[in-house]
Amino acid sequence: MKTFLASAVSGLALAGFVSGQACQTTTLTSSVPTNSSTKLALASYSYCGGTLNATAYIANVDYNKIVSLYYTNAQGQSTPLSVVNLGYASGIGNGSWELWSTSTPIYIDGITKLLNLTYQATDVGQTYVQTLNLPVSATGGPTPTLPSPPAPYATPKGFGGDITSWLSINIGSESETAFQRMFLNINPAIPGAAEGVVVAARSGPSYTQTNPDYEYNWVRDASLTMDVVQSLYSAATKAKAKTAYQNILFEYAAARATEQNDPGLQTGLGEPKFYLNNTIFTGPWGRPQNDGPATSAITLMEFATSYLANGGSIDTVKQKIYDSATFPASAPVMKDLLFVASNWSSPSFDLWEEEESDHFYTRMVQRRALVLGTAFATKMGDSATSATLSAAATALSATLGQFWDPNREILLYEYGPVLNGKSSYLDTAVVLGVIHGYAGDGVYGYTNDEVLSTVLRLATSFIDVYAIANTTTDSAGLTLGIPIGRYPEDVYNGTGTQTNGGNPWYLCTAALAQLFYSASTSYADAGSISLTNTSKPFFDYFAPAAGLQVGQTYTYGSRKYNQAISGLNGWGDAFLRTVKHYTPADGYLSEEYNRNTGVPQGAGDLTWSYASVLTAAFARAEVRGQKGYVRNLADLGVVGNTVA
Repeated sequence: MKTFLASAVSGLALAGFVSGQACQTTTLTSSVPTNSSTKLALASYSYCGGTLNATAYIANVDYNKIVSLYYTNAQGQSTPLSVVNLGYASGIGNGSWELWSTSTPIYIDGITKLLNLTYQATDVGQTYVQTLNLPVSATGGPTPTLPSPPAPYATPKGFGGDITSWLSINIGSESETAFQRMFLNINPAIPGAAEGVVVAARSGPSYTQTNPDYEYNWVRDASLTMDVVQSLYSAATKAKAKTAYQNILFEYAAARATEQNDPGLQTGLGEPKFYLNNTIFTGPWGRPQNDGPATSAITLMEFATSYLANGGSIDTVKQKIYDSATFPASAPVMKDLLFVASNWSSPSFDLWEEEESDHFYTRMVQRRALVLGTAFATKMGDSATSATLSAAATALSATLGQFWDPNREILLYEYGPVLNGKSSYLDTAVVLGVIHGYAGDGVYGYTNDEVLSTVLRLATSFIDVYAIANTTTDSAGLTLGIPIGRYPEDVYNGTGTQTNGGNPWYLCTAALAQLFYSASTSYADAGSISLTNTSKPFFDYFAPAAGLQVGQTYTYGSRKYNQAISGLNGWGDAFLRTVKHYTPADGYLSEEYNRNTGVPQGAGDLTWSYASVLTAAFARAEVRGQKGYVRNLADLGVVGNTVA
């Protein structure tokens, strides 16, 4: 490690205006360092109108670089959040130096001092540090404050007949279409495809749509899809259908074991994806992705529990699902669980495969795997593994509180510096973390105050991002929910990146609907709704007619309780109505729908899109008391795929 000590401030310049007031930029140097041992130098900085601006000279010693500027917040503290990453701006001269820069809003945390500039040259394994210790003063206009949520543009109430019809178990309904199209991507009829794999989308070399290439078996997507299959297995009453689901799930377990034993693994069990012949993809990618082993284990433990409840053999479960120590070629769950127990604290890439950090989604699904695994290992007679998993679950649970940011009034999607310009720290990954990671034990469940506060901030953040959010009703005058994307700053357009290119996603919009339905069910199970200062803004927006007040408890069946639940269910249907509104007539779901036109975009027939609509439909049926809904869908049954 090499250290370069900053020289005294060499100049002070005016660099623009904010709200009519001058921004002052401190210039440290206006040329690249001449000392050959120096590999970085902060060139200039300012804190203007709540935004930290900085430029730095970076020696071009390798291709992959991480350049970070560390500072202390308004309380004089250095935390994992008080860091901004700089991005490449331009080359300099013959290319031996580069100019890097950042312009990041940090007003919520504030700043008092720049601590150091760090340059990680990852290809050559070197880290260079410039110590700064420079005081920072605010200039320009007044520092912004966190804005209040907007007033609601609609007040939908109760369930809509249009959504009930759209999700009915009939030929041509969206539920039936999603069911059939999802299974078309399980064990796809592509030459060489292994049993038990799931193709992420019908987009790639074997399909009419070739771009983007999603013709892979992603560990995450496969596990979440198979979780829908295990729900169908549990609900099915027709023997032929139940046997078909059972066979698919055992094939999936075997495929997961094959993945675990691939000799080409680069990051252990955190490998993100495999070819459809179930051999490892070794090209450059965001790895490791440590949520996959957790969600795979969850799905298979749930299947095994249902299988045993239906008279299945515990010896079969040990041999084909659980006991990796004795049956490493066929039983993946123990191995995945022990990987989670050993690696949960390690940073990994997020579910969008873009950023390496400590992620709320990953921690939540890892926690659920460990909690379920503790009980499941005991059921398997494996007390040693159970104890290991229990200890890891306790340690992991103690870290979840760090994701709550009272200044932003949200659960941070990752606990670390601003990455990829995501200064809002908002991400639908938090909602997906609750949906797929809640262990049913009261830890960050659907009605958690911090979850509800996050949902409000997340959902309303897209109103000013997507032009189609201005369309608030369908042709029948029924309320359309806010179109939901991955995060407000998204630039991925389905095939590449572009400024303002990010779009709403079908699975993200359906996830909001599912959370609202599940919250309604949770309140019914609890028998009441209680409000705090943290959750009140959520109810003020999504159920204003109820007029709920902080410190009050509203019991099941009371007028205000019913009004609040009607609002939640109405918004759940409104979000699904948005999915319906932008779904083409054939019911086929792509990855995204265009932010300006609503036209489907990105990978076609995205498996996760279908799975998310089905799980939202399951949650809606549960809150409506339709106990036979999942059973009726499951009893449709499946047949083997014969066409790609």
